[in-house]
Amino acid sequence: MDDIKDAHFTESELEELTDLYNAMLTMRDSTEMHKFFVDLCSINELHSFLHRWQIVRRIEQGKSYEEIIKEISPAEVETNTKADSGKKSTGRARGKARSSTKVSSTTISRVKNCYVNPDGGYRTALNRLKEAAEQNKEEN
Repeated sequence: MDDIKDAHFTESELEELTDLYNAMLTMRDSTEMHKFFVDLCSINELHSFLHRWQIVRRIEQGKSYEEIIKEISPAEVETNTKADSGKKSTGRARGKARSSTKVSSTTISRVKNCYVNPDGGYRTALNRLKEAAEQNKEEN
């Protein structure tokens, strides 16, 4: 097991979280990751993840709280039924999700507090994306 320490979880929960993280790491591309997350999370949870990532990207650009709130105005989620889409139902309820709410300054503040941590997950992800983009430029 990886050496994950977190007082919010028991040792057993940490072992199972590690298993979940390892499952995520097996996804080969963003399409597979999307399918995995759609199965794992509710639509509202995915929207929360998306909003936090949108906030991170805008903080990275130096945007103010007001600009971030203004820019992250989620689109309404259309009602999607089996009859409407012609696709097999996944058994999930469809309709308006929480995404139609505006992002709060509290969420922005929490994300910013995590963003400024040089050893945090947001910083690691942003650095890895930057490294991948630079590597792509060198290869092309």
